[in-house]
Amino acid sequence: MSQYIALPIVGFVVGLLIISLGGGGGAVYVGILTVFFNIPPGIAASTSLATTIPTTAVGTFSHWKAGNVNWRFGLTMLIGGVVGSIVGSLCSGFLPESLYNKVTGAILLLLAVQMLVSYIKKKGNVRKTDQTHKKSNTVKAACFGLLGGVMSGLVGLSGGGPIIAGLMILGCQALETVGTSVLVLFGIALTGFITHLGIGSIDWKLVGLLTIGTVCGAFIGPVLLKRIDKSKLEKVLQPVLFIMIVVMGGIEMFK
Repeated sequence: MSQYIALPIVGFVVGLLIISLGGGGGAVYVGILTVFFNIPPGIAASTSLATTIPTTAVGTFSHWKAGNVNWRFGLTMLIGGVVGSIVGSLCSGFLPESLYNKVTGAILLLLAVQMLVSYIKKKGNVRKTDQTHKKSNTVKAACFGLLGGVMSGLVGLSGGGPIIAGLMILGCQALETVGTSVLVLFGIALTGFITHLGIGSIDWKLVGLLTIGTVCGAFIGPVLLKRIDKSKLEKVLQPVLFIMIVVMGGIEMFK
């Protein structure tokens, strides 16, 4: 009985604070389901992906209405993410989970360093606007999407870390980073869910309970963001996203 009360509340909090403001959420779902509700990891991963699909769909619509989606980078990353998710799913049986955690952690920490370097360059007005630079950014966006998709396909997580880090490295503002990452994660989650159907069974009751709360949170979040001063929010949200990537990388490294 407690699940019927707790899961929608958990979903709402994740949808509002993690998906709407952080652009991720899959890893949080898996952690909560396995640690607090004793759900087996295989079911938790597939359930997480199933829940993420409607949530990110609603989140993408809300962020698009709020003007927070960079479609050029988003669609490029989406293509890379779908390909990476398929590749990761096909390779998921060959990589030990302990090694995956360490590789994931190392990648996220390296991306955090690159985010910091990119931010320093941006503060120093070191910018290029020529056609070569635009093509380079497109290639980078595809690679970040591919990396996020591979990470998602391997164990059924959202792969949001590389997507968020990549968008910030590419020079997106914090709100634009969040909105665009939600779009990319929708495609990755959909692909990962389809490819993981044969790997882990899905508890549709859990999906329903989580989705009720999460969709509400993901819809309300961007609406609330429109009421907040964007310049002040950017100053707070940018370091929060950076810290989130560092913490995620550290946790994965030392699991």
